[in-house]
Amino acid sequence: MKFPIVLLMVLLPLNSYSQSVFDNFLASIDSAETKAERTEVIAYYLPIMEDQGIPFIEGATANFIYVGQATAVILAGDFNGWSGSDTLIAIDSTDFFYHRHVFEQTARLDYKFIVNGNWILDPKNPNTCTGGYGPNSELAMPAYVQPWEIISYPGVAKGSVSTTNFQSTIMNKTYQVQIYLPPDYDNSGNTAYPVIYVQDGQEYLSLAGMNNIIDNLLDSNKMDPVIGVFLRPTNRNEEYGFTLRYDYKDFIIQELVPHIDASYPTIKLPACRLIMGTSLGANISGLIAYEHPEIFANCGLHSPAFWVNDLEVARWYTDSIPKDIKLYWVAGTYEDLEIDWQIFSDSLDSKGYIFDWNIYHEGHSWGLWRATCDEMLTFFFSKGSIPLVVNAEKQN
Repeated sequence: MKFPIVLLMVLLPLNSYSQSVFDNFLASIDSAETKAERTEVIAYYLPIMEDQGIPFIEGATANFIYVGQATAVILAGDFNGWSGSDTLIAIDSTDFFYHRHVFEQTARLDYKFIVNGNWILDPKNPNTCTGGYGPNSELAMPAYVQPWEIISYPGVAKGSVSTTNFQSTIMNKTYQVQIYLPPDYDNSGNTAYPVIYVQDGQEYLSLAGMNNIIDNLLDSNKMDPVIGVFLRPTNRNEEYGFTLRYDYKDFIIQELVPHIDASYPTIKLPACRLIMGTSLGANISGLIAYEHPEIFANCGLHSPAFWVNDLEVARWYTDSIPKDIKLYWVAGTYEDLEIDWQIFSDSLDSKGYIFDWNIYHEGHSWGLWRATCDEMLTFFFSKGSIPLVVNAEKQN
């Protein structure tokens, strides 16, 4: 017996043969014989899916949906290397396109549609994550927890951020430097602070809200106050990974650190300095720390691009003599960094390094990096850890 299409539409969401609304939707589409019937099916199911949210997630499956006139709709994102290898299926005689993809329950990924050759945000998904090239649509699976600490809350005391320029003789360039000073900053000389040196600093502030993160961690008593030095590169690839990397290292060690120590009440101990960055910025951070552990005893690595120069920096840590450096790194399962992190971890462990690390079901994205700044900062400067170092300095 064949049900009339309207009755079929009502029954299928509750039909016992399938627990999936989207499966029932596709079954109804398959049963629809005319364009008008398919249009009715879409008109019935689409509001149900929109009410839950697009992409429409059921279990481990995310259903990407595009509705509009198009000859081709392609899905590009962290999960396919932004290759545009996933083409949405078009439902005949309609303007409805879809693609189904299985993800881990904690996955968080960026994506865009390519509609008739044009890259666009998902019109039906209000959730975005801003990256270095602008906003992307965000897919967050049900078990993903959004980072609370990146938000500026009215009741939380705020640190200050000022912008200055620093002229480097070594690099023969002027660098933009943004300085974060914590709430209740004391410049009297009675208080000294640890310092974090952040590569791609302007993006850590604008895209990750790192000043908010520090404010919130201080407010919740999760870390000790720090001074932040957020440095903007002038020739990022060459300074962080290639021809200028050693000159850049010398600029940081010989010029910038002494300038900051002379200008602010800093704790002048390697254990109270952290250098960190993302991707190539993590590569140069790892390079500087390994070359100068007498300056930086802490190194934070967000998705380090160790692949440059034939894994030069990674091989120092795994194959060369160990240095007195504490490390923390984060990476995503949807990015190819040419490193087996378990092998890397085992190698560091065998050499006696102190470190910790986490891998998440995410891509090479500021969504990953902004959500893990807190765990990196508290690993190095957890509440109550710095006064012991301050006392040790005063006793020497």
